Amino acid sequence: MDERERTSNNEIKTTFPDGQENLDSQGIQEGKEIPKRRSKEIWFLTTIFVLLFCVGIFSTVFYLSYIKGYDNYSVQMEQYFVEYSEQYDYWDVITVEYPRLEGVKDTVQEVLNNLMYDTAMDRVNYWHLEPSDEVKDFQKEYFSVFCSDVNCDVTYHSQYLLSMDYQEYYSAGHPLWMTNGTERALTVDLLTGESYELRDILNINKEFITLWDHAYSDEIGEDYGDNDEIELILSWFLQEDEDINENYVCHPFFYVTDKRNFVAGVSLDPILECAYTYKPVNRSFCAELTAEEIEPFRKESNFWKRYDKSEAAGEVLPCEDKKENLWLGENASVWEHEY
Repeated sequence: MDERERTSNNEIKTTFPDGQENLDSQGIQEGKEIPKRRSKEIWFLTTIFVLLFCVGIFSTVFYLSYIKGYDNYSVQMEQYFVEYSEQYDYWDVITVEYPRLEGVKDTVQEVLNNLMYDTAMDRVNYWHLEPSDEVKDFQKEYFSVFCSDVNCDVTYHSQYLLSMDYQEYYSAGHPLWMTNGTERALTVDLLTGESYELRDILNINKEFITLWDHAYSDEIGEDYGDNDEIELILSWFLQEDEDINENYVCHPFFYVTDKRNFVAGVSLDPILECAYTYKPVNRSFCAELTAEEIEPFRKESNFWKRYDKSEAAGEVLPCEDKKENLWLGENASVWEHEY
């Protein structure tokens, strides 16, 4: 049984066997700490809630800005210009126009500016600035003048998309005897920096090439191609023609026009000896199609989500002090030469 003792100050103290008093005392002390722990937990949960709230607000603002796109960006046209440099034994005259983007996310802007510049310099790099050993050997035997004239047109610009067409004449050795015409294009996503290829947005099959061939034939006033011609052109667009691939680089391309139509085409850029022309030759083939005409060939792509919601936006500024190419410019004598 429990014993009760009366203390000197008349307080009653209860003692328990086996140290039960100490356990209760410890429990009381721990009980005093409970409010402190709850306070810390409340502070921690409140902090987490505030952080989540801030993240939610930031994410919402970012998302709304993201889906809105860019209205007030600019595209400044610039030109890479070289005339008779001393870098090589032969002369070179290079006038390459390209776009420079400003007013979008910095990381995307850097990626796209590099891409747009490199696309403009594609043939200049191949033949002149970054030649392979095979090209260097070819140059030693045949080159006298290298020249390139690239004109770039920003054909469509919305809050989401930027589309541009590069048209080029270049001489791989002599502007009278080795001049080739080619064409390239870019359509890029201003939100992600992605570049869309023709095969990314459309199913390239025999039915599509038949549609394309009819449009191309109507534009140049020729008869429609037969089955063999359709198969050949299809192999170009799919880059599957082995004979062509041995002697040319096939470049399928597309761009969007200011009327929201689509120009689709393919260029055949010659390799080494195939660059001989004996007169200027344009090796680019393209035709304009409406959005309604190509709708049956649409593929699942972010491009169509952007395109369907696109409206005109941004500003394109012309190239200041644009130089005309001495050999291949609009008024150059190469176009008046009698072959």
